[in-house]
Amino acid sequence: MGIIENEAGNHLRYRIGIDVGSHSTGYAAVEVDDSGMPVSILNSVVFMHDSGIDPDGAKFAQTRKARSGFARRARRLVRARKKRLKNLDETLMQLGYPLVDLETLTDPHAPWHIRAALTDHFIEDPEERLKSISIAIRHIARHRGWRSPYAKIETLFVTAEPSEFLVALNSRVGAALGQTLPPDLTPGEVISQYLTDFPEGRIRGAEGILSGKLHQTDNAQEIRLIAQTQKLSDDDLNILLRKVFYAKSPRGSASALRGKDALPGQGALPRAEKAHPVFQLFRIAGVLTNLRIVQGGVSRQLDPDELSLLVDLLTDSNRSDDLSWADVAETLGVSRRELRGTAKEGVDGAPSLSRPPIDVTDRAIRESKIPWLVEWWDSADLVRRGLMIDALSNSGGSQIDTEIDDEIAEVLEQATETDQEKFEKINLPSGRAAYSLDSMSRLTDAMLEMGIDLHEARKYVFRVDDTWTPPADPIGLPVGNPAVDRVTKQINRWLMGIESRFGTPESIYIEHVRNALGSEKVRREYERDIERRRKANMATYESMREQLNISGRTRRSELIRYQAIQRQGGNCAYCGCAIDFRTAEMDHIVPRAGAGSTNTRSNLLAVCRRCNHSKGKMPFAVWAATTSNDKVSLENVIQAIRVWERDSGMTAQAFNRFKREVIERLTLTTPDDEIDGRSLESVAWMASELRHRIDAHFNRQERIVDVAVFRGSLTASARKASGFENRVNLIGGHGKTRFDRRHHAMDAVVIALMDRSVAKTLAERDSIRDAQRISGEAETWKSYTGATVATQQRWNRWKDSMLRAVELFNLALTDDAIPILENMRLRQGSGAIHEATISELSKVALGAELSSELIDRAATPALWTALTRHPDYNPSTGLPADSNRHIRVNGTHFRADDKLPFFKSSSASVMVRGGSAQLGNAIHHARIYRIEGKKKPIYAMLRVYQIDLAKVQDRDLFTAPLAPSTISVRTAEPKLRTALASGTASYIGWLVEGDELRLDPSSFNTHAIGTFFSEYPRCQSWRIAGFPSPSRFRLRPMVLSGEGLPEGAGEAIQTITFDRGWLSTVNTLLSTTELQVVRRNALGERRITQKTSLPSSYVLR
Repeated sequence: MGIIENEAGNHLRYRIGIDVGSHSTGYAAVEVDDSGMPVSILNSVVFMHDSGIDPDGAKFAQTRKARSGFARRARRLVRARKKRLKNLDETLMQLGYPLVDLETLTDPHAPWHIRAALTDHFIEDPEERLKSISIAIRHIARHRGWRSPYAKIETLFVTAEPSEFLVALNSRVGAALGQTLPPDLTPGEVISQYLTDFPEGRIRGAEGILSGKLHQTDNAQEIRLIAQTQKLSDDDLNILLRKVFYAKSPRGSASALRGKDALPGQGALPRAEKAHPVFQLFRIAGVLTNLRIVQGGVSRQLDPDELSLLVDLLTDSNRSDDLSWADVAETLGVSRRELRGTAKEGVDGAPSLSRPPIDVTDRAIRESKIPWLVEWWDSADLVRRGLMIDALSNSGGSQIDTEIDDEIAEVLEQATETDQEKFEKINLPSGRAAYSLDSMSRLTDAMLEMGIDLHEARKYVFRVDDTWTPPADPIGLPVGNPAVDRVTKQINRWLMGIESRFGTPESIYIEHVRNALGSEKVRREYERDIERRRKANMATYESMREQLNISGRTRRSELIRYQAIQRQGGNCAYCGCAIDFRTAEMDHIVPRAGAGSTNTRSNLLAVCRRCNHSKGKMPFAVWAATTSNDKVSLENVIQAIRVWERDSGMTAQAFNRFKREVIERLTLTTPDDEIDGRSLESVAWMASELRHRIDAHFNRQERIVDVAVFRGSLTASARKASGFENRVNLIGGHGKTRFDRRHHAMDAVVIALMDRSVAKTLAERDSIRDAQRISGEAETWKSYTGATVATQQRWNRWKDSMLRAVELFNLALTDDAIPILENMRLRQGSGAIHEATISELSKVALGAELSSELIDRAATPALWTALTRHPDYNPSTGLPADSNRHIRVNGTHFRADDKLPFFKSSSASVMVRGGSAQLGNAIHHARIYRIEGKKKPIYAMLRVYQIDLAKVQDRDLFTAPLAPSTISVRTAEPKLRTALASGTASYIGWLVEGDELRLDPSSFNTHAIGTFFSEYPRCQSWRIAGFPSPSRFRLRPMVLSGEGLPEGAGEAIQTITFDRGWLSTVNTLLSTTELQVVRRNALGERRITQKTSLPSSYVLR
């Protein structure tokens, strides 16, 4: 099993361990002998990743996909709008109307007054009439307003009553004017009257008189009135209405990434997204049809009526988020203990759920904080909801047709930029189902109408046999969650490289921290919640010390007991007698079979000694039914729980859920299952999906590789129990330290040498420890090494293997043989091309004195070129004042009095929508140049912005020529610009963020970096963390992380590892030491020769 022959002809056996953290993933392939003793570490690396977070969106955990997705969506909407307006203009010209640029009108409010005049009286002058109609129609088309998605465009062709919005606008304007306006005024007439009395009055915005968006029915009514007053034909009116209110928003398609339905006869249909409402209902049905009701020893499935009842319960948006399995049982009219099957896997191997499934897409939409979207969602049927989810998707949707539905496009067109930003925060489920919409609809109908589970429904609807299962996705197939996709892509590359190099492994064990296989945003929310609870616990600890006069360290078990007594009002949870901190004992409501206990708070109650000893190891429900203590009953205990005092720091919703969980535990009559391998594995959806994918890849024909994905904390227990923890030599001290990024590789080695027997023993030890501390028993857990002689022997062999493993790992640390890798973004379009904030441009007359510094801030490359080619231009001083100056830019002539646009700042910027936006971190790469000096060469850097590469994407981006007018060249150091212009600069290499630089620390012994190297001389590898100025890199040590900065670290250490990093000019670095630019393959090995299109390592000198 897992054996290949190495070059010497010997059999090679090895195991794989992968440790998935929030921003780093550790990998280890460990060779073992026939007894399982480690022989060597074949390969170990650490991959860093950014969870897909865009550098400019890091503060709010905005992913690069979200920011670029927002940009793509914005561009698509702008393109659609431009196309619509262009088609309207073409139609107006065909009908004989002149086109008047609205921006050239002297009075910016003129269109409103023209609209009012057109509805008031017939304009006799034909030329003036056509011009006015054109202005009015084009103005309305730019502010056409909102229309109900269910109202087709034909509804705009008939007379309609004023909308509630227009009625309210009429009332506001009338109040402002101190009069009552006629109720049938058009929007143009209302606003015109307002602007006549308040010429400086604001129309739009938070303080504008509109206070919202006009409705298309009102604007259409105005166009009809204009047509009637100005005697337009019905044909012209209908044409104009269709052109003004046309809605079609094209969407970029990701259909190439969409797999096909594998069910018979469904192969032409795309697999649906899990965010689609059809999947959400399918998932709920799949879980419900797995349930069984056991009464009188007889087990039965739920009938269609019961299933319908539960579907209504779980899709009730008003309460579904707080449901428990006890609520499901209550709805069915059975006890919780009679409801079985809640721990079964979900549809097609999805992990079991601790709570009933709900429509998470519906919840996400309702939490979007976009009122009009929620209002629309409430009124939409399942089909339209699905079309909306497809429209919001950046991964191709669930339909065969990848175009956004017209109706949905029109709904989305009302979205403001703020709304679009909120769209990106909607946390929809990731990934695709195994089936198409059609298949899932048919399977759901069969499950709910016939009361059969998914397995039987597949057989009934599609005539497949008992062995049929949907094929697993490839390991690295994206699911649409940037953080998850980065991890799975890295795991896939590394596993494929290792398999190619060493053959099939014996086992692949993965451990992940909580939320490591989830989004960065969710992870941060979880950490904020943890921090809130930590602060609340610290306050409780302090209260305990004061009230109970406790000194010294307070254990978590004591906090649990104190909080239980507080919420119970100082009464025994079972009989109600008075208890306090010293007399109370903690009881496990339901015991666990086998070793250990269920130590969750929902299974713990503070009780008196009498009750605790009387109950013993029985489930409470069993004891309460048999005890002679007439003060003890299930009803009394539940009644007392309902009036518990809420814990400090716990929300009301969380506390109500907690109480329901306690009540549910009180009704159980059988012990919890003993700890087993299944209970140790992660139940996170992506963890289960990853295990399924890896298992399918390595065990296609027969089961030869053991694959498991464990929950976090297993390696921590293993390191401590084995003695590994105190022997490892990471930077920052013995034991695990987050300061040294290679702790992920350490945990990968630990998990690689794990097996299911040892994992079970570790979990049992931890459970026994917690139970003994909570109950106040003598602590004997450290002596526990397994329940049987066999498991004890296996434990001892494992400890020996771990001591050998730490020796091998320390040797790898000494040899610097565990590289830290970071994906380099070599292609265009990895994020937003500019920052979102739009600033005003400076406007300067062409004939004024224009300094060279100002000219470099010209808003367009064409303007810069025209100014610098002027005969009077001097590179040092610019252009002198000249009242006769004229230039031509892109065919347009400008005179001395004309105002030209310039950026207000020398920062790299781009002209956007009449203003400017800084380019920020949108740097694709930096080019390094050597300039021959009089005595020695000097070095300089050219930061190449993505915007300057937009037109050369079909060429090598790292060698594409850059004109002097590009913003990249214009913002470069003067010495480099001069050298480039004179041809004396030699291009010697390029760097991107994430590149690894290796240098000699002994060359730097002054300033903060000298202090750093005196403390950490082993830090030879540095990563480029940015290009903050035209001449400086930002460097950070590859192996160190600011996350685990040791206490007492000096200012220099903190600055370089955590704060701004090591800021050094390229000239200082290259003049001081030789720089090795290290590029690595997926296994962390240096790429020496450029056999592929991937860049290779080289020396920068």
